[in-house]
Amino acid sequence: MTGIQYGIMQLKLCGVIYFILFIFFLQNEKYKVILLVILLFSGITNGVLLPTRSLTLQEVHLVRSLTYISHKYFASGRTVVISSPSAYRDVQEELMSEIHRTSTWPVVVTVGGNISNFEKTDFINGDVSYIILIPDGKYKSFVTEVYGLVLGQNKFKRIWTSESRFVVAGANEFSMSQQKDIFDFFSKLRIYNCIIESPEHYVVDKEYSRTIKVNNVDTDMKFGVYTWFPYQSSDSCTEVNDITLLDSWVISAQEHFTKNIDLFPRKINKSFNGCPMKAVVRDGHGYITTSYVNSTYANRSVMSYIEGLEKKLLLIVLQQMNMTYVYVPTPEGFEIGQASVAKLVGTLIGKKAYIALGDVATQILLFSFFDITNSYFMTSIHWYVPCPVKYPRWNSIFRILSAALWLVLIISIVILAILFKILGRYSSTSE
Repeated sequence: MTGIQYGIMQLKLCGVIYFILFIFFLQNEKYKVILLVILLFSGITNGVLLPTRSLTLQEVHLVRSLTYISHKYFASGRTVVISSPSAYRDVQEELMSEIHRTSTWPVVVTVGGNISNFEKTDFINGDVSYIILIPDGKYKSFVTEVYGLVLGQNKFKRIWTSESRFVVAGANEFSMSQQKDIFDFFSKLRIYNCIIESPEHYVVDKEYSRTIKVNNVDTDMKFGVYTWFPYQSSDSCTEVNDITLLDSWVISAQEHFTKNIDLFPRKINKSFNGCPMKAVVRDGHGYITTSYVNSTYANRSVMSYIEGLEKKLLLIVLQQMNMTYVYVPTPEGFEIGQASVAKLVGTLIGKKAYIALGDVATQILLFSFFDITNSYFMTSIHWYVPCPVKYPRWNSIFRILSAALWLVLIISIVILAILFKILGRYSSTSE
């Protein structure tokens, strides 16, 4: 039973109950007014819950596939955020009702990324899954929804983490260029657990010279699930070059995924294939963090270089990850303050840098789509050395051996003396 059928059944049941109440209260004018007010408010609330139009076949199957994905791949019992433009509100409401009907997860519904009532959304934290609905794959509509969740809302301490999962879906076909733009925007926010679900491509996109090959699929209408894999080679690190079709949702009586593989596979391996790690380094004015050191040579030339344990630790980690360290010049005015926040965030989003070093305080990074390491805590260690104790000279003789060994030695001498005395007295020879 879909959400629409469930709502119609509820509406019919309410109609029967209201008819009985109307007959019961018909004899009193005061009760008539109360009954009319109840009917008015009930009609308004039910009208909001029910979709404004009937869904198309593709939209119905899109809702079913998204419900299946949310149950199988989203964290059980965690918050699910469903965002869509106002033109796609009917699909959003149907998806919300299906998730509510088959689970007890908290669901946050946004229109254009705007959440009107922040006081009742305290359960939004980093462990959240997202479904972003866009009807035609328009990039501007997608960006508006994401920016509505992030830039316009500073009420949440943490919108998402690097482990959060994102699904962008629509009932109409997305072109390859549209998918590329969406994945590229995700990569700027360091989001890699993301997929796109839309009708499969049956023609070659004009911007691409190849089609996507799919094995073991029939010619029925399908929804394709697409993704991309970063750091596959030194030529393909964070640039979205190849888009992969993971699986296909077959629209039929026995709707299912053809391959039934993991839609959120592990994309980043232990080796990054020599990809660059662009680091912007702030002068932390400390050896524990970072410090800029100027050295003057004999020819009066000045060489500036960076010292500090933070950089040394990064170089060790990059060596193990097979990444290349690339220094990014520090943005002018990169100090603790609001002005430096915009410069740092702009540098990171623009992929001019991937990491920031130099005692970057967590309080200046108010934007919640970046991961931050733990803060440094300074402590001091004291060594206590006991003062030497002078022994008397005569005591040095007795300290040669332990007390037990002295006792054994004395007992042995006494026993030997007694033994030789006995042997000398009772011996048969004159000796």
